[in-house]
Amino acid sequence: MKKWILIVLALLAMGAVVGGMMAHLQLSGAFSGVARTVEPGGRMPAFSLTDFAGADHALEHYLGQIVVLNFCSHKCPFSVGIDDDFAALVRAYEDNDQVVFFGIDSHYDTTADEIRAYAEANNLPQPILRDPDNAYADAVGALVTPDIYVIAADGILAYRGAFDNRVIPDRAGSRPYVADAIEALLDGNPVNPSRVASWGCTIKRADTDG
Repeated sequence: MKKWILIVLALLAMGAVVGGMMAHLQLSGAFSGVARTVEPGGRMPAFSLTDFAGADHALEHYLGQIVVLNFCSHKCPFSVGIDDDFAALVRAYEDNDQVVFFGIDSHYDTTADEIRAYAEANNLPQPILRDPDNAYADAVGALVTPDIYVIAADGILAYRGAFDNRVIPDRAGSRPYVADAIEALLDGNPVNPSRVASWGCTIKRADTDG
């Protein structure tokens, strides 16, 4: 009898481990089927996207500046969790024309009106661009929200990944990866770390229902 109890307990423990691994993979976007096409050191693909106010933005217009892209969604608690801290970071550089910030919403079923309503209600300072049919998310391999790309002034990706090392969506971590990447670039230093795994809600793509 004890033998069977031990076997059952072992199976339950194994199931818990596997379940934890599956949850981690889900939160990292590992099941999205999208190739990770841009990593630090690579050139970022061009984009030409419209923000919720109707203004057009193209990456080429910001060459010579550090560009911070936050793939985001107001429908994702992990993305919403960093909104206040990301907005504070944007405001910290509002008088520095060397750095520019954008949100990008690539969820296929989110409208510009929804983005506008959320941004205005929460007083978000950065433009949020609409990515129709998640074309730009596919081009750069963005898998989840939030997923942040810091692009150096020469158009090369310098950092990709998490905003900081938080483990709870709305509680700031102790290592501000994105802020550190920006400061390293401004100081002419290497960005370290340049890649940190993102975790959050899988981007809802136009060709899937997940």
